[in-house]
Amino acid sequence: MVVLLIGTLAACGGGDSGDEAPGPVAVVDPTPGATNPQMPLFVRPFVNEYPLLNYFDHDVPTAPEVTNRYQLNWRGDRAVPGRDIGGYDGHRGIDWLLPEDTPMFAVTAGEIVLAGGITEPCFLENNELRTSLTVIIQFVAPDGDTYAVTYGHMNRIDVAVGDLVGEGRQIGLSGVTGCVGRGHLPHVHFQVQRVFAGVPLRTNVLDPYGWEGAGFDPWSVTDARKRSVWLWKQGQAPDMVPRRPPF
Repeated sequence: MVVLLIGTLAACGGGDSGDEAPGPVAVVDPTPGATNPQMPLFVRPFVNEYPLLNYFDHDVPTAPEVTNRYQLNWRGDRAVPGRDIGGYDGHRGIDWLLPEDTPMFAVTAGEIVLAGGITEPCFLENNELRTSLTVIIQFVAPDGDTYAVTYGHMNRIDVAVGDLVGEGRQIGLSGVTGCVGRGHLPHVHFQVQRVFAGVPLRTNVLDPYGWEGAGFDPWSVTDARKRSVWLWKQGQAPDMVPRRPPF
């Protein structure tokens, strides 16, 4: 079984607070721009549209040891947690607020390399141990790289390690297990990683919406292997509409 980084990652962020910057713009029916590298592979992970709790933070996705107090989304917009969006600085995936037991589907064909509980200290809850029901699908993309897609906080898992799943296969039901914070908001943590062979195994998280901000992506400026890529097929990308506090 392949073991991937799911929880916290010890690293540090930088930059100013961004408190005076305007909040992020809601994007309905998102499409990639001309500067956004594309590799359209994914279909929707769920039916219908749901608001966001967390963006993938391009500056930088290394919670909890970050200091800049904002999330930088795929369009270069700053979202201050507690003002523009929920969640926390340094988020390593995308969180959509779904009702409990919403069916979840494989965004692409691949092999199930994890289907079960992951127990970790929850930095949102005084480092108390929490167990998240989690599914990870691994696949080799047309660019030759290996990728893994994680679905966290599930209530039910409908697949097993070693299963070869097709695009659109139901893999379980969303939920509220694991480190979801004191508000216990039901949501799915959706995370994409590029996987590198070796001992120990190395992975880099990336944003499936790519990068369309001004200049270089802060997350990949020092390492091209951290580059984000637009991974959605035409018309399949879920809306990016932040749910603004209070909840």
